[in-house]
Amino acid sequence: MISDVLDVMVTAFLLAIDVGNSRIKFGLFDSAACGRAAMKLPECLRTLAVPVAEEVPWNEIRAWCDPRGVEVHGVLAGANPQGIARVVDTWPDEWPAPQVISEPTHVPIATRLIYPRRVGIDRVLNAVAANVVRPSGQSVIVVDSGTATTVDLVGPDGLFEGGAILPGFELCARALHYYTALLPLISMDELDTQSNEPLGRETRAALRSGLFWGQLGAVKELVARLSEPPAKQGPDRSAAGTSGTKPLVLLTGGGSGLLGPHLPEARFERFLSLQGLALSARATRS
Repeated sequence: MISDVLDVMVTAFLLAIDVGNSRIKFGLFDSAACGRAAMKLPECLRTLAVPVAEEVPWNEIRAWCDPRGVEVHGVLAGANPQGIARVVDTWPDEWPAPQVISEPTHVPIATRLIYPRRVGIDRVLNAVAANVVRPSGQSVIVVDSGTATTVDLVGPDGLFEGGAILPGFELCARALHYYTALLPLISMDELDTQSNEPLGRETRAALRSGLFWGQLGAVKELVARLSEPPAKQGPDRSAAGTSGTKPLVLLTGGGSGLLGPHLPEARFERFLSLQGLALSARATRS
């Protein structure tokens, strides 16, 4: 509970905000604790997410921080510049102006990318958090299931290697609905609550099968490929891309609840991008 945290002399909170294409995610952290413990991610004390088109629920967020007037520092990043601008424009007057991390190269992780400035900042934020829990000499694969699904590799030396981007569950469902004449729209709720048997005996069931098993199959194949020794990856893969130890697999994002039961090797980390943002804010202020 936040009251428990305040009882141990918290002087400032860090409000991390990840502005995506579909949702804005808010996470409250004890700023003094970010990244302090070895191989332990900063604890997210409170969190909420709202659709990107909705008003920011500042009254609710203020209530997280009001009990003893603790100072609030804000940090924003994300793939949606218009959404970031709207959050900044409505920022509470009583709080210091927020820090905006707009460049992937300002995030505290080195890469082997061809164009480091062009990578999505959400991917490198995930990598920053993954590096905290990465055992020494072991690589990490991060599966982030959101509007897009990304499957990315952090090498055993802690460098972000890159990975793959594919449409997420909802994006695939919308494409099938809006770019065909007769196929219905399958919602995430329907995928979550209905049987997704491989053999669909009517149109909706067939769509659920394709959406679910197609996404899962793509993710499993990419995890398997990225786990292979570098020699099997071709000349563009760095020799430092993986070690002899099987990579740690981390799973995050809104679609992770669907994928998780079928990826038993994966460790679920609900707040990975927000934790990466909190770690980055502390590093850039140091």
